[in-house]
Amino acid sequence: MRTALLALIILVSSFSFASATAQSGDFTRPSKDRLPGVALTEGISQITGTAISPLLGVCSAGAWRYFQTPSAQRGSLPWFCHPGAWGFGFAILGICIFKDVLGTVAPPLIKKPLDMAELFENKVSGLVASASFVPFVATQMAQHFDATQAQISPAAHLHYASVLPIAAIGFDLRLLFIPLGIAAFFVVWMTSHAINVLIAVSPFGFVDSMLKIFKVSMLGLVVLSYLINPYFGAAISLLIVLVAAMLAPSAFRLTVFGTLFASDTIIPWRARRFVTPTEAHAFMARPLAGVPARTYGRLVRSPDGTICFSFRPWLIQSRRTVQLPAGTLAISKGIYFPSLLHSPETADSCTRIILFLPRYRSHERAIADHFAISDIRESSLTKGFAAAKAWLTETLNTGKAKYAELQNTRSA
Repeated sequence: MRTALLALIILVSSFSFASATAQSGDFTRPSKDRLPGVALTEGISQITGTAISPLLGVCSAGAWRYFQTPSAQRGSLPWFCHPGAWGFGFAILGICIFKDVLGTVAPPLIKKPLDMAELFENKVSGLVASASFVPFVATQMAQHFDATQAQISPAAHLHYASVLPIAAIGFDLRLLFIPLGIAAFFVVWMTSHAINVLIAVSPFGFVDSMLKIFKVSMLGLVVLSYLINPYFGAAISLLIVLVAAMLAPSAFRLTVFGTLFASDTIIPWRARRFVTPTEAHAFMARPLAGVPARTYGRLVRSPDGTICFSFRPWLIQSRRTVQLPAGTLAISKGIYFPSLLHSPETADSCTRIILFLPRYRSHERAIADHFAISDIRESSLTKGFAAAKAWLTETLNTGKAKYAELQNTRSA
């Protein structure tokens, strides 16, 4: 039932999104390069909605434009308006829906690799949209802005030129609108893609469904607010962009996390070639000494025998190393990937602090031997709402560490 409802919402959102993007277009005499909805408010809603679901947004706008254009003029439409482009895109969307329907009866070991394959589809469609669709919409927005200013009175135009001197020197507004459009698209896409990552790594089917419904609901909010009033839709879209910009750093780390986990799952034979138990590829499971959760790096052992986490902030900055807190360490084998557990010296409970990549399954003993860890545990299987809540809390953990030892950790 949940999957059928999700499929219905996606179908309705597809046609609604296409309708929303077409509100300001003259479809009786469409120009050869004009997309529906090129005014500023429509353009903002278009970019935001497409960032939430790039393949759905691009295919819906392309299909709508194609059918609203006279046959004689269809040859001059942009490439994404061609039936081969949006037809192929809708076919992929259909496969994704079928995968979700199959997932209600298929075991996770079958569905999860398909969810991870969908991650790469979302990356490719996001790249295509940011490289072609978003610049096209941003160009239309710039042309609309220019045309609007050209129609104002001479006195108003002089006032406008005095406020924005770029208008008096013939500044090409595309140089402003296109970078802003791509930046807005990127932060919203990054945050939306993080939801796909959570779906791919979640071990709970009902969590998958709730995350998918939430993502589709965000797209529906953009569409519905625009249909109520274009200015209201633009305001909602700008609010989404603002929130996404605040979440972008965490979403970036989660995207890196999901990308590497997905590649290890889909092409394990390639991942196994890069296994190095002495410098194991890993992610921080929780904040440690100022290092955010899901930071990517390697678990290493210093010459004095201490175990450290080595990483490059944002993947490109100078390498940093933080020492793991004092206490007892153990390795949990896990179902999809092994992890490192930590028990403070003053407590009996253990907490997962390091997540290894899936490529290190069956290499737990080699890791334990190198880091002098004697405790290797089997994965504990838990089910139910409490387990799902605990998983979400741990996965989305971006707050302060719980243990005093973590606060006193030195940074090398």
